[in-house]
Amino acid sequence: MGRDRTEAGISGLGAIVGLAALVVVLLVVSIVVAATLPSPTTTTTTITTTSAAGHGPSTTTTAPASTSAAGGSSVVAACRSDVSDVQTALAAYQASNGSYPSPPADWSAGAYPTNFAPLTNAPPPGPFLKMPPGDNHYVIMWDSSGRIWVEGPGTFSPTYDAANDGANPSTCTRVAR
Repeated sequence: MGRDRTEAGISGLGAIVGLAALVVVLLVVSIVVAATLPSPTTTTTTITTTSAAGHGPSTTTTAPASTSAAGGSSVVAACRSDVSDVQTALAAYQASNGSYPSPPADWSAGAYPTNFAPLTNAPPPGPFLKMPPGDNHYVIMWDSSGRIWVEGPGTFSPTYDAANDGANPSTCTRVAR
């Protein structure tokens, strides 16, 4: 009779462990889903204007301001990380090729991802960058001198802007939204 109780105890323990594993899996899945769902209050405004000098249209996309300090600080941290990744990629490209790459097109919303092609699609020893940084909360640009600057979302300055230099940690704090 003692043997039956032991087997029943082991069987009950197996059921408890299995139930605990199921709870852990459900918790992980719910965290992943919650992290990937967009905020229901997210809105984006796009404004297209033509400059008075007639240089063509300029597009500015405005993303919403963060609704919490934690959301804002995570965007700033992501911006700083992306700037660091681009700096590292440019340095690796320069070390391998003897010069910095030239962006293949003017910076714009449509060309933004393809401007990173020299870093993301480089032949061995590249690629030097896995993917272009996102452009929802800020945009990161670079030039053939290896200078990096950060602008607000949807703002694409055609030339280096020292006021928004990527090496300055306060740039992401000021620009990222």
